[in-house]
Amino acid sequence: MMTASPLPHKRILLVFFLLVTVTVYGNTFFNQWTYDDIPVVLKNPDAHSLAGFARNTMPGRPMRELTYIPDHLLFGDQPAGYRIQQLAWHGVNGLLLVTLFHALGVELPFALMGALLFLVHPLQSESVAGIAHRKELLALFFALGAALCFVGSFAAAGGRRLALWLAALAAYGGALLANEATVTLPLVALLYEWLMVEPGKRVLLRRPFVAFLFLVAAGAALMYRFRGLLAPEHLLTVYSKNSFGASESYLPLFMGAMKAFGFYLSKIVLPVRLAPEYVFRLSESLWQPWALLSLGLLAAVASAAVFLRRRLPLVSFGIGWFLIFWLPVSNLVPVAYLAADRYMYLCLPGVGLVLAGCLQRWPHRRFVGASCLVIVVFAGLTVIQNGYWRSEHTLWRHAVTVNPDSTWVRETVGLSYLLTGDYNQAAAQAREALRIDRFNIRAYLTLAKAEERRGNLAEAVLNYEMFAMFGAMEYPDEAAEVRLYLPVLRQRQAVQKQHQ
Repeated sequence: MMTASPLPHKRILLVFFLLVTVTVYGNTFFNQWTYDDIPVVLKNPDAHSLAGFARNTMPGRPMRELTYIPDHLLFGDQPAGYRIQQLAWHGVNGLLLVTLFHALGVELPFALMGALLFLVHPLQSESVAGIAHRKELLALFFALGAALCFVGSFAAAGGRRLALWLAALAAYGGALLANEATVTLPLVALLYEWLMVEPGKRVLLRRPFVAFLFLVAAGAALMYRFRGLLAPEHLLTVYSKNSFGASESYLPLFMGAMKAFGFYLSKIVLPVRLAPEYVFRLSESLWQPWALLSLGLLAAVASAAVFLRRRLPLVSFGIGWFLIFWLPVSNLVPVAYLAADRYMYLCLPGVGLVLAGCLQRWPHRRFVGASCLVIVVFAGLTVIQNGYWRSEHTLWRHAVTVNPDSTWVRETVGLSYLLTGDYNQAAAQAREALRIDRFNIRAYLTLAKAEERRGNLAEAVLNYEMFAMFGAMEYPDEAAEVRLYLPVLRQRQAVQKQHQ
């Protein structure tokens, strides 16, 4: 079993990580509310007071909502104040990561570099810049706390060991209340025992049959809890986000999940052209080269973890961490988006551990220097990426350059142009959204408003009617408003015809 002395200078390290976090993400203090911030934070009564939280009118991630309450009381609807917590949680996670790496046997300089890679990677920008995504920061905080307690329990005895086990279990509960994607955390504990604990000192694996039964029972409970995700209609929801409605088969989802895995690996290595929405071309065909290549990469990565388990257990553990936390967001069971930057927040500690383990094994000056250069470059890219989150307009106008084939990006950037008075661009983007997917109901509303402001009342009426007819299920309040407004608009249209 790998052990290490207690981590020295924790206060200094905490200040260091907070300073790095403020340096790299400080420009987010100028950002406005974006993406999911308005429904999840600004207009969520559960996040404004304990009384509202108790009413639970908008069920969500309770741990996240609790942390919004003091922000709301102190800063109201000013997003800059909320970012103090955002940056604090991210910086503290950096410290916890160094502490965990050190507890696993990584020397402090290499543990620092692994944690810094995690801290400044551009894929983290969405989780830190998007206040609504605080769930990722909180989930990792509790997951790392649980992991530290579990690892520390092997050096303890008696009542202290029991207390650490109970603390690990409580932290796991906190992680689940922050984000259900931490459900696979017990697999990390099993992997740790398998790779780094002598057989005679193991706890969970001492009776593998009992552990297996426990995992089967937990898996069955989870499948029952989230059984709705397996329904065909949920599969079609995932497909619709990628403008694919040709099949109810599972094969397109599986191949899409494989493409997303390869996409993640590419963005970890070359984190450019990042956006809040990604789409993948789905197909029922078995011959999808990128999906098959990604499947091969997945097999190679998993095989490397097994092959390196004796020679480089730290690297093997890092790979395992990445794969374990990728599983809940892989969409092998349909969840939502096939890929999102925020899904990597829980996975990237594994990448940091891989780097730390490799540096410890090969501490050559050139390798260390190259790693430092990559970290500095990534930090610069993150500062740039944070700038795209400045407002809804900057966010989606950048996103459409990254993902022009996304109907949802097209519709949202169309709304952005509508709100800034560029009605020609708003209409053009909404039409493009409908060309990609004619079932994008909200695009009809954006197009109707743009055409109305351009004076094309006939086009406006036609698109308002489409939205009123098909949008009632998804947007009931807005559809009701449109139905009330349509008679007024038709009257204006009649007057316009008389003057032509």
